[in-house]
Amino acid sequence: MIANPFAVVSPEEMNAETAAQLFVEMYSDYPQIKRPGNIIMTGARGCGKTMLIRCCLPDVLMLKDGKSFDELEYLAFHIPVKKTSLCLSELRFLENRHAPYLINEHFLALNVLMYSLLELSQIQYPVYDPEEYKVFFENTYARYLRMSGCRDEVTVEYNSPRDFYLSLYNHAEEMQSAFINYILRLNPNSDKIDPAFDLPLLSFLRFIVPVFTKLITLSGFPQNTNIYFFIDDADNLSATQTRILNTWIACRTQPTISLKVSTQYELYKTYLTSNDILIESPHDYQSVNISLRYTTNYIGNFKDKAVEILAKRLKNAGIDQTPENFFPTYDVQEAGIEKEIQLIKDNYSTDGRAARIDDDVRRYAVPNYIKKLGGKKKSRSTFRYAGLDNIIHLSSGIIRNLLDAAANMYDAVCAQQGADVSVNYISTDIQNRVLRDQSDAFLYTELRRSGSTDNDGELEPIPFPKNDIEKLQNLICAMGQTFHDILVSDRSERKVFSIALSNIPDDEIKSVLKMGVRLGYLHEATIGNKAGNGRTWLYILNRRLAPSFVLDPTGFQGYLFMTNEDLHKAMSTGKQLREIDSDCADVYQLSLFDIWEE
Repeated sequence: MIANPFAVVSPEEMNAETAAQLFVEMYSDYPQIKRPGNIIMTGARGCGKTMLIRCCLPDVLMLKDGKSFDELEYLAFHIPVKKTSLCLSELRFLENRHAPYLINEHFLALNVLMYSLLELSQIQYPVYDPEEYKVFFENTYARYLRMSGCRDEVTVEYNSPRDFYLSLYNHAEEMQSAFINYILRLNPNSDKIDPAFDLPLLSFLRFIVPVFTKLITLSGFPQNTNIYFFIDDADNLSATQTRILNTWIACRTQPTISLKVSTQYELYKTYLTSNDILIESPHDYQSVNISLRYTTNYIGNFKDKAVEILAKRLKNAGIDQTPENFFPTYDVQEAGIEKEIQLIKDNYSTDGRAARIDDDVRRYAVPNYIKKLGGKKKSRSTFRYAGLDNIIHLSSGIIRNLLDAAANMYDAVCAQQGADVSVNYISTDIQNRVLRDQSDAFLYTELRRSGSTDNDGELEPIPFPKNDIEKLQNLICAMGQTFHDILVSDRSERKVFSIALSNIPDDEIKSVLKMGVRLGYLHEATIGNKAGNGRTWLYILNRRLAPSFVLDPTGFQGYLFMTNEDLHKAMSTGKQLREIDSDCADVYQLSLFDIWEE
């Protein structure tokens, strides 16, 4: 069976060769992330945060840059949170008990230590001096271990760097096992006496910092290098653990040791430290939102990077096709749109609305074609979503969406013609069917699932009441229906994908809009208000939903001002946002520099 070239594999499971082959530098922030300094890196699920981290690790850097280990500019460690024991639900038993911060910090530091030791054991070192490593262990590692309350006899192997680090890892693993056994002995009833805590207490400042600062002075390590701890999926930490991590950030141990924290947009639980002090940007950390700029205005750079990613996938699979040829456009539809383009050009002298012909073509060619597919919306549903441009735009700036769509299309072709037959292109019929199915599933299945009481074992689930889910779904349907009506109207601005707030939203509207952003159905930005003397909130519909409402996802989009009354009506009925007058006076077109990112 031929492997699916677009299958999404967790970067944590990729070997260095695969990661180096597939890596595309997606973000203009990448150089900033590689520089010393604390960073909190936010982004939507699937935007490529973990892949970026994977490609900052030593094994990938050595392959990608053609350098030996001792030539690297920095030494990075990946500390995943989502699939580790840091997410044990039993850790909640520590809350409101004796020294919860000290005990939680020990477990967090222990996980940092374990993952770092495991990664150190897998590196090929150009130089190894057993005597030097023995001095490091006895004078630094074992000393700070004793100072942390550990009285264990650690058996250390000095045959090779791998044996050395694995022996330290094995001991750290034993400490973790002892800690978990202690947690399991805690009684959830707070009035019961807890067993005495007689285990070590590792900390960031009293163990991690001094040990790793000394470690990088050993022979074979890059000279004058800095250490980056990538704390991945930090939104899965508990509130207490997040405060501890913020306390580490506030210590400002950079440039020697920098913390690079990744989290899903709007899900980082708190920015307070253990002492209730707020960490602030830019003094304590730099804030980087990876996905926002591409989900709001990503037409140029994102498309180039997306094409490069698809091209690499095709090449690695031995498929001799460009992405443009592999995902062809629908010839009949392209001919129809070309006809509309020619009509616009022919009539521009008398009917032109924009200052340039190209602007009228961009604004009206596709809407005119959709409008003429049939007088009824049902007939317009024959509009076919196919071609590379459509697939990229419908990903809404999230690489995971792009690859999922391509993978599903590939699977559909294999199911149709046989798994052992080589695939040289994806038919437009399959492209359209997959993109429409994904859009409907996103709107009707995934959204409803978000209102489930099952929280998948998360420590602190974020409640999404069922009635709020219904309000959000109604709002999305109202937005989609209204945007479609504008698209096939005779108004001057017809490609609308966003709403802007005319006044300050009340608590109910705030709650629903915030939920829409956190679940990825809306993207949030700000834009100039009607009066021209300030900013207001802008909410952009996720472009993945375009097929559900027969919208054109390509090109710059306009926005529509809405009042609280309009939004309440939409959330309760799911019908048109509001009546829009004939000249559509308050539908505005986004320019290239309109959006100001928060």
